[in-house]
Amino acid sequence: MLIKVAKFLSFLVALATATEAAKYLAEKPDFLTPCVLEDANFNRCLNANFQAFFRQWKDGIPGYNAVPSFDPLYIKRVKFAQDASRTIAINADLKEVYVTGAGQAVVKEASYDPQRYVAKALILVPKMRFTFEYKVKGHVVALNLNGQGTGYFESENALIYLEMHVKPRVTPEGTFADVQSVKVNFREIKQFHIELKNLFGGNKDLEDTSHQLFNENWRDFYEVMRPAVEQTVSGVLLDRFKKTFNYVPATYLIKDFH
Repeated sequence: MLIKVAKFLSFLVALATATEAAKYLAEKPDFLTPCVLEDANFNRCLNANFQAFFRQWKDGIPGYNAVPSFDPLYIKRVKFAQDASRTIAINADLKEVYVTGAGQAVVKEASYDPQRYVAKALILVPKMRFTFEYKVKGHVVALNLNGQGTGYFESENALIYLEMHVKPRVTPEGTFADVQSVKVNFREIKQFHIELKNLFGGNKDLEDTSHQLFNENWRDFYEVMRPAVEQTVSGVLLDRFKKTFNYVPATYLIKDFH
């Protein structure tokens, strides 16, 4: 009986140890290089780390289920609301939004300010698509909108500015970056296309005419949607990055992070 109790207690200790170990990434991945702040090539090194981050962990971090995938990036809901007096006024509720394309992102620039604890990156996403379920009301010039269904919009060559504020957190396991805020700004895009199925209850001719109008005036639609998309994506990435950097020691990316 004592032997069985001892074995059971040993099992509990082993389980507790494994659980504790799972709280952080104990071994640095080979694709990350600890960059040195005073190194003349620091920004280039950090750029390579960010690039590897998007490519290697686009499906999530192996063995750590708390962080969902970055590609596709799941967003529960996005809402748009515009003044009805505007030429283009769209009030839309998008649900079950999936954003694809981040896995092909190219990090153009990256930097880190150790005095302010701010990381910045300029990222080019060759093709990004948002698919969703929608409800919409509003108007585009004289065309009244009132429908619901599924749809998507996609952009080409989106240049995205990302700014992340962090705070050092030192633990017995290592030094981590406690993410305080994330800001996303869509600087520019080269093309934008939108399609909303069942926009007029199955009237295909009117739907096709509307899509032609939408996509001929894509810049106006893009500007209508951009603030809400930026705010929502910023919030989702804040959650993702906070969980990621609570698990991955900051010293795996910046050797002298403190």
